[in-house]
Amino acid sequence: MKNKLLTTTAIAGLLVSGAAFAQTTVTGNLEMTYKGFSNKTSKAASGRGFGKESQINITNKGKLNNGMDYVAGFSIEHDGAESGSQANSTTSGTAMFNENVYIDFISGKTTLTIGADHIQNPDYEITNLVGIGDLDEIVSGINGTGPTSFITNIGSPYSSFGVGLTQDLGVGKFSVYYAPSQAAIAGDSAGGFGSHSSYVDGTNSTYEVGFRGNLGVTGLDAGIYYNSTDSNDKGQNSNAADNYKASLRYTVGAITLAGAIAEQDTNTTALSTTKKSKSVGVAFAASKDLSVGIAHGRTDSGIAATSTLDEKITAISVGYSLGPVGLGVSVGKVDNYNHTAVDGKTAMFLARTNF
Repeated sequence: MKNKLLTTTAIAGLLVSGAAFAQTTVTGNLEMTYKGFSNKTSKAASGRGFGKESQINITNKGKLNNGMDYVAGFSIEHDGAESGSQANSTTSGTAMFNENVYIDFISGKTTLTIGADHIQNPDYEITNLVGIGDLDEIVSGINGTGPTSFITNIGSPYSSFGVGLTQDLGVGKFSVYYAPSQAAIAGDSAGGFGSHSSYVDGTNSTYEVGFRGNLGVTGLDAGIYYNSTDSNDKGQNSNAADNYKASLRYTVGAITLAGAIAEQDTNTTALSTTKKSKSVGVAFAASKDLSVGIAHGRTDSGIAATSTLDEKITAISVGYSLGPVGLGVSVGKVDNYNHTAVDGKTAMFLARTNF
């Protein structure tokens, strides 16, 4: 959950655990948004309405009998009109319950992770300096339900179930993650072949390596990630997908500067497309509670794409902290939404709290 507007509250319950030297905490967050958007090409495509995200996090941690530490947990998340699964299925609740599911085995500065949506990953936009929304989130919806073309997570497998290793290097954390299938649905305890199976293995395997840290420089936040999908694993794609993302943010005094570049392949048996996104942002902390920022992102139309229109997004955001509740507003505009001849504007208001 992206949150720069408010501090985490200490309202977390300590529950009785059946394991020795273990404790369980319950936390959560709630976010309410209101967005209005106008489509310059079609007034019928303009609209307005409320959105929301609510999430409960359950975490258990303690000592193993071999002296190692462990942390385990899962989250229950429901976003807006989400009807249950990653594919919006009305018969499954996988999206609600595949959020931040993990067991960590910790030895010193080394962590072995089994689960999904937990290991460090590139699903962030470094220019979201005020914390209200990424560029694609602010302008989404202008052209119906379709997404913008702006790249955030470079097709990362982090939300698929897999295994990963994270090493704390002192100046940052290095991680490697492997997902045998990019399907975001986990199998049952019998490996997906039991009577209550939700096992899905319809996609190629993927691995990702990444680093994020300050490199020993106060005020610096640097990240670089690379992932690759095996084109021959399932025979689905004619070419392997190789994606990367690099980001940099630096804060000095009340000023923060940020920039990122990302490249993502979309490969099928019929088409190979590579697109690139670049973004820059600057923010000013007027006080400990008030921040103002502006960000701009551009995504090229891609190699072998059917369109030659580059998508451009610009957003101005203002955030104000009331302590346990954060308020914010973003005003954005987009040219050539998802590489189509569609331009539009949007305004988004946000209220967020943790508990």
